[in-house]
Amino acid sequence: MEKKLLIEKVNKQYPRMVELRRDIHRHPEVGMDTIRTSDLVVFEAKNFGLKYERIGNGVVVDFSDNPTIALRADMDALPINEETNLSFSSEIPNRMHACGHDMHTSILIGIMPIIKEMKLPVRMIFQPGEEIGKGAISMINGGALEGIKFIFGLHAWTSMDVGEYHIVKGGAMAAVDNFTVKITGKGGHAAYPHLAFDTVAEASHLINYLLEIPSRKINPLDPAVVSIGYIRGGTANNVIPQVVEMGGTARSLSQNVAATIEREIKSLSNEHVQVVYEKELPVLENDIEYSHAIDKLSEGLIRNRNVPPTMGGEDFAFYCKKTRCAFAFLGTGKINGIEVSKHSSNFDINEEAMIYGGLLHIAAALAAEELMKG
Repeated sequence: MEKKLLIEKVNKQYPRMVELRRDIHRHPEVGMDTIRTSDLVVFEAKNFGLKYERIGNGVVVDFSDNPTIALRADMDALPINEETNLSFSSEIPNRMHACGHDMHTSILIGIMPIIKEMKLPVRMIFQPGEEIGKGAISMINGGALEGIKFIFGLHAWTSMDVGEYHIVKGGAMAAVDNFTVKITGKGGHAAYPHLAFDTVAEASHLINYLLEIPSRKINPLDPAVVSIGYIRGGTANNVIPQVVEMGGTARSLSQNVAATIEREIKSLSNEHVQVVYEKELPVLENDIEYSHAIDKLSEGLIRNRNVPPTMGGEDFAFYCKKTRCAFAFLGTGKINGIEVSKHSSNFDINEEAMIYGGLLHIAAALAAEELMKG
């Protein structure tokens, strides 16, 4: 299909994308409980005469008998009270689409008739639970990747203008690990610290060590982050507490760096220190050949702007562990001249970005088809 015609077809679907996005935005669902949104996906699939299958509260929609290319959208919102004052603001207190997943879902639904017309061997994956890191695994375990050779996804990116995108080649989003450190000692009166094991003092030493891991244990050319998110201990200013606990996150863009950080943090364990270390998300590593192929086919459809990797995490990374993948950052621009942060109660997008998101998904499907043909 000629690019001019493709642009016309996606533009024709734009009003429907807007309608869908605003409906989903009004009715946000969090975590794995995306029942209403998945019902909407099923309704649209039936409307276009497409085969579908529910996997928990997720849905896969097939455009051929043996799909080999997957396009993915996440459907879940966040437990945030919306403060945008939009005419289609969330109707549910303390729930909000503050990350653009309403847009992601609406883009894929919007291009359903185009993908069907083009007879592409596509499977659309609509997943729950991206924000809690459980949705992709649930879809994979339910068979969503069976037969799939390539998978593509995208995310709203507020630091880029509408009409721009980028696919980072290689490591694009960070591995995310979480840890807790519990320090237990002999409490006592603050006036007699020599008679106690000072858990607060020990915690301060450990915090310094933890925060120095990226700068002293990791090659300076390798991105790494260790941050402490909380510390709890004590209830009085004249008592040395028996227990102090803290928790944090570790992020990196390579599995080797992630392994080094994990080893260093676990090494803190001793008779007074208990460490619990949990791996939440792997590195999201884009397939370089597939990414370049999408760039080539996207020329004339959307501008490719170079942006760096991010230390944020994405459960799309689990798909990348199973098949060749590419994950794009899609520009959604500033709102009233302000770059609004994702996960903010004021988050919003410029809806015109959905046109370019649709074009990018189609280009990704075409690129995968070309690579499979050799």
